[in-house]
Amino acid sequence: MKKITLSVAALAIAMMSYGQTEILHENYQVPMVDLVNDLLEQNFKIDQVIDAIRMDMYYGHLENSRGMFYVNQMIEIKRDNEINVVILTRLENE
Repeated sequence: MKKITLSVAALAIAMMSYGQTEILHENYQVPMVDLVNDLLEQNFKIDQVIDAIRMDMYYGHLENSRGMFYVNQMIEIKRDNEINVVILTRLENE
């Protein structure tokens, strides 16, 4: 259970701190394709974490109520990523 708790916390911290990183050069811009690919990769990793949480719930390593809380939090993050992918794709196509 500690492993899942720590992995969920680490993933959440990594995603929050990634968005707060400062760019060294003002004129440097990351191509939107790279941002979209990063968000899609994060969604894939979130799916893997959700599968691991559900597996731990199934085998009794994690309480169902706590596990569902973690799953719901990860689904919210995934939904926000998918919304950002749509926004970035629309901006790229303008």
